Amino acid sequence: MAPVEELVLRVQGFLLEANLPPLWRNQIPGNANRLIDLKQSITVGGLGSELFDDAVSGMITIYEHFKTQLRGYNLRPWRPEQRESHLALTFSNHYLTQAKFAQGETVVDLSLDVDPFNVLRPRLTSQVHLQENVVEYWEHSMTGTDGSISVGCYQRVRPDVIVPGTMVEVQVAFAAVKLGRDDYIFLPKLRAICVLDRGVQSVSNSFQDYNVSRLKELCTKSVSPLKKVKRKIGYGDEGRTIMEDSNQRMKRMSLREEQEIDYSDVDMSK
Repeated sequence: MAPVEELVLRVQGFLLEANLPPLWRNQIPGNANRLIDLKQSITVGGLGSELFDDAVSGMITIYEHFKTQLRGYNLRPWRPEQRESHLALTFSNHYLTQAKFAQGETVVDLSLDVDPFNVLRPRLTSQVHLQENVVEYWEHSMTGTDGSISVGCYQRVRPDVIVPGTMVEVQVAFAAVKLGRDDYIFLPKLRAICVLDRGVQSVSNSFQDYNVSRLKELCTKSVSPLKKVKRKIGYGDEGRTIMEDSNQRMKRMSLREEQEIDYSDVDMSK
């Protein structure tokens, strides 16, 4: 059977909080059984932007779709956060997975971005770092202009340069994770972060909103929280993109959908 297509969405917003690598020794719990709880997370908000609020509505639609798929089970309530009267979204990803749940998955080494001081690797016993635990870090920059055309580049960056106050685009996948016999939680999982602007200002519509039609298709296509799919995350190789001059574009934020997803996070046996 061919892999089922899964959703990966792109949400643009202002970075409000960031708990990102590198890992420091004082973050590593003394109890080895608690290593599995280590995770990185970010919170983004729209600071009242109507388009960000629309993105939140799109995520609520996805949650309702999962709830339909899990009819007969208890999918725990999920709702966006409120930060100073504005909507906000938090996304996270654990650094580790229990080895007993990793059969058939791709085990990778902890990158130097994550564990440059080697404080976590020596502690691993029954835990592994999977491709599914990897978060990618990118920055988009304009390298020059030629009339009304600007040349943009995506480059990989260290996570410690991604700080609150910047405009980011976040790639997020979704899973329903089993907690008990009949209980599941809705998990928006962090897959990649791209810095778009280091000043607090609007984002152009070079990242168009492709999700309206995609969300409508949830009712008619095989988009399931119950099966594994391929995974395609990030912004490809570091390269150039051609964009219109920012002065000629409408300023906006968007939540967009990435097709042919590389996402194998949904193992309902967990």
